[in-house]
Amino acid sequence: MKLIAHASAETPFITPDGAQRRILSYSDNLMLVQFSFAANAKSWEHSHPHEQIGYVVSGEIDFYMEGHAPVRLLAGDSYYVPGDVRHYIATYAETVLVDCFTPQRADFLA
Repeated sequence: MKLIAHASAETPFITPDGAQRRILSYSDNLMLVQFSFAANAKSWEHSHPHEQIGYVVSGEIDFYMEGHAPVRLLAGDSYYVPGDVRHYIATYAETVLVDCFTPQRADFLA
């Protein structure tokens, strides 16, 4: 469990697609994570059993989710991904996303 987190003080983990992932506050049932992407980056298409809600802090992305048309999202926009649904993003500018997962992403802590 982590009650308080300062994103700028958290050591980033570099993901296989080049994003910086910072684990923020979490419990066993809920986790908040910040992702920072370079311009013109693309995450890999993936799924996980966790529900996910994301918020675009800054930047511009195309959000792709299985069964839905791609959507352009800008700062202030948000998205929801049900568990086990394939999804990914493509960025058009440097982008910061904050994602909330339930339950906790134990794989991010390993």
